[in-house]
Amino acid sequence: MHLVDTESMIGALKFRLSSRRHIPIIYYEGNSAIAPFISDREWYPYQFTSVAKTVLEARKWQVANDGVRIEHRKFGLVLLPSHAAILAHEWSVWKRAYVPVSVNGKIVLDIGAGCGETAYLYFRNGARKIICVEPDPKAVECLSENAARHSWNVEVVPEIFNLDMLQQYRFDFMKMDGEGCEKDLLELNELPTSSIIESHSLQLTSALMRQFGGTIVARLSPEISLLQITGE
Repeated sequence: MHLVDTESMIGALKFRLSSRRHIPIIYYEGNSAIAPFISDREWYPYQFTSVAKTVLEARKWQVANDGVRIEHRKFGLVLLPSHAAILAHEWSVWKRAYVPVSVNGKIVLDIGAGCGETAYLYFRNGARKIICVEPDPKAVECLSENAARHSWNVEVVPEIFNLDMLQQYRFDFMKMDGEGCEKDLLELNELPTSSIIESHSLQLTSALMRQFGGTIVARLSPEISLLQITGE
């Protein structure tokens, strides 16, 4: 299967046996500078729907001026390739599950804000302000550029999440995708607001549900779940 845009051949999807398990996988072969968000990925055949979604999304991206980041022509967002890959795969889930309550006119605490891709989602849904917690300096650069480009009302916190932030900042809704920092929440008896939390293991999901209740609103993989929790 070839990936073609209006100007040039991007590359091809091919099959081979995986080196470790010796079973068929689908992989990309082509120009990694043109399609960096899929150049280092592999899929099993049963994941073909995921492959197709990536191919379709790929045609909406272009290399940014610095040759390191990429830019989505529809959204107008500049992202790191790893963040672009996540957005391409999960945008439809985010639209359905990342906004379980109205954020219109509200302040959102966005933990794991990345390059601003979820800030974009919440501003689309009427958020008044977003407090963006993101420790990766390269992602923060993209976030700041996106905020300036779109005149977002954001407060950027370039730090690793800690529980004191829940007291330090005033907010109406929390989204957390901190690659494991959700375990820190287990030190609390309750959450201050309604939240959507990406939990990165089945064990942690069960512990969070025992602690705070909540509902699994989406599964991003066998291990990763989106958990909606109603705060106090």
